[in-house]
Amino acid sequence: MNRSAAEIVLTGLEAPEGPILLEHEDIAFVEQLRGQISRINGRGPSVVARAPGAFNAIALGADGLLYAAQNGGAVGDWRSDTPDTPSIERVSLAGDVEAVAVEADRTPLRAPNDLVFGPDGRLYVTDPSEPFAPHDPRADARICVFGAEGGRTFIPVGRSYPNGLAFLDDDRLCWVESYTRRVRVLDSEGMPRTIAVLPEGEIPDGIAVADDGRIFIASVTSGGVTVLGPDGEYLGLIHLDERAHPTNLCFDDNSLWVTDFGAGFRPGAGDGRLWRVETDATPRRIYAGSLP
Repeated sequence: MNRSAAEIVLTGLEAPEGPILLEHEDIAFVEQLRGQISRINGRGPSVVARAPGAFNAIALGADGLLYAAQNGGAVGDWRSDTPDTPSIERVSLAGDVEAVAVEADRTPLRAPNDLVFGPDGRLYVTDPSEPFAPHDPRADARICVFGAEGGRTFIPVGRSYPNGLAFLDDDRLCWVESYTRRVRVLDSEGMPRTIAVLPEGEIPDGIAVADDGRIFIASVTSGGVTVLGPDGEYLGLIHLDERAHPTNLCFDDNSLWVTDFGAGFRPGAGDGRLWRVETDATPRRIYAGSLP
């Protein structure tokens, strides 16, 4: 795939992440440095909700509400002017925000990053447990799961910085680890298994899965989107441009919507962009659920 298949749809964003497809072909995404969830449709961009801290990613629930990973306002060198408790928040499209979980197994959430509903209707969440610090990792991270029984630690993953996650075409949970550049799956015996390690310079962030099993990864330092086969074989890189720092992505029919920090993580600079990339892939089913 060459860059002529990609177009910039929106500019002036502040650390955009976590795009998802809403009804009527609207796209919603977060802007971390503005503490808001935004959306775009044929009439242009608008604000869904604002809150203290920093939304890191969102998922659409079966109840029509958004579920947001609230990292609390610290994911790197910057700090939010209005920090908040790390949590899972439920957000209405009218802008109402409420926290629905602040801990798992009685251990507080520290930096919820990405989230996805599973085939069982429960919500799976990566919690790196610290701001991004690849040269000095200090916290043991985990993947948590939330359902009617509350929250619990699903998989401990050590000091690896778990990031994007999704369910594959065979319903195995797949996630990436930014510190190690590993792409991992949960095997049939419930054990983590590494299926790929991305090349140096391709740090994995968000992921999306195609109906044919291919895994599309926003590799934040590559300038594009890394593509793997269903078993982890490296298929190539969809290049965007030299300024791109892709963070997350979602499918809309054959198109990928990609959030991009742009020139860097600079508060107030408005470097972020939203891309649409035409592909030869179609999305796999996205599950939905809700939390009490």
